[in-house]
Amino acid sequence: MTSRRAFIQQAGALAGAGVLQGIAGTTSLAAPVDESLPERVRRELLLPRGKNYLNTGSLGPSPRAVVDTVVDAMWTLERDPVSENWGRLGQQMEAVRKKVADFIHADPKEVLLTRNTTEGLSLVCQVLPLAPGDEIITTTLEHGGGEVGLEYLVKTRGAVLKKVELPLPPESKEEIVSVIEKSLTPSTRVLMLSHVNTITGLLMPLAEISAIAKARSIFLLIDGAQAPGLTPVDARAIGADAYASSGHKWLLGPKETGFLYLRSGFPGKVPPVFALYGSDVYTQSSGTRNVATIMGLGAAIDWHTSLGIETTSKYCLWLRNECYRRLKAVPGVKMLSPENPALSTGIVSFEMTNRKNTEVYARLKEQNVIVKVLPQHNGIRISCHLFVTPADIDQFITLLTALS
Repeated sequence: MTSRRAFIQQAGALAGAGVLQGIAGTTSLAAPVDESLPERVRRELLLPRGKNYLNTGSLGPSPRAVVDTVVDAMWTLERDPVSENWGRLGQQMEAVRKKVADFIHADPKEVLLTRNTTEGLSLVCQVLPLAPGDEIITTTLEHGGGEVGLEYLVKTRGAVLKKVELPLPPESKEEIVSVIEKSLTPSTRVLMLSHVNTITGLLMPLAEISAIAKARSIFLLIDGAQAPGLTPVDARAIGADAYASSGHKWLLGPKETGFLYLRSGFPGKVPPVFALYGSDVYTQSSGTRNVATIMGLGAAIDWHTSLGIETTSKYCLWLRNECYRRLKAVPGVKMLSPENPALSTGIVSFEMTNRKNTEVYARLKEQNVIVKVLPQHNGIRISCHLFVTPADIDQFITLLTALS
């Protein structure tokens, strides 16, 4: 087992031997953005110099513009709470809901502002009219927070929850669609999937799957926690009946922000209690809201819009592909994420075959490299956002290689 001192010495030796050859030697020069953009974006964050943050998939670091908006809103609110909460700031909160709707190509009437993805998914499950024996299909790779609402339906409606295994890694859209389609039965009433899988970064072929679900009158519930801010989201085009997401991951918004899209016409006779009096940010059924964080969510969307989600998405995928290519050459690494770019996003995950992932995590953290542990697979997840540079990936790969 490599000692801590030997690990650091070996990492330095690898760098000196040419493993860190600079951008030209380690990554493609065909980056889809100006090479200075990631550094400029990084300077807008509060991350300290020297911290290599590769875990946006858990929580993203907010830009200064977002933090300043939250602070300013708090100062404004607390100077005159009632007048501002139900006056000017209240009106601005409604403008944020419109920004969210535009960002995901929905009508504002279809959008509720929530605290996180889990809350949004649970609100939907609260009112799904299932009967004993009705079947819910999901996969073995979903986030636990997304499964809470499904478990609620099992306990309160007598529904049956079935989890299907997706290939690791998958090779094609057709392979994934086939696995999902074969899992459906005449009893299937709900299909819950992630837009971007939290474990592997798989970009689920939702348009193809939703066509199958619609033909069978199956309700399609989407966990979108990892998608907005990472890849373009069009809730209508992908055919979601309901789509829940958070603002504090790839959107880099304030913590405890989120939204829920409910397709027009859903949920029918009885909406969730939270939306009983409508989809406005503040209603009798929603109660008092956190004005400051909601304002910050609007600032985060403005920030992403100014950069362009297509620009962000292309860069994240490019950097992820470079990271994937180099990881494949590291001893003791087994890839979990798809290799096919058409199935990929800015997330790359792998299994450790000769080390405990918790040990790898701890050693990397000692060097200020922050990654995500995947307990289910003795794995590690890397998030390649717009502020992550090729040099950050160089450092990560070098340190990981030193542990092999």
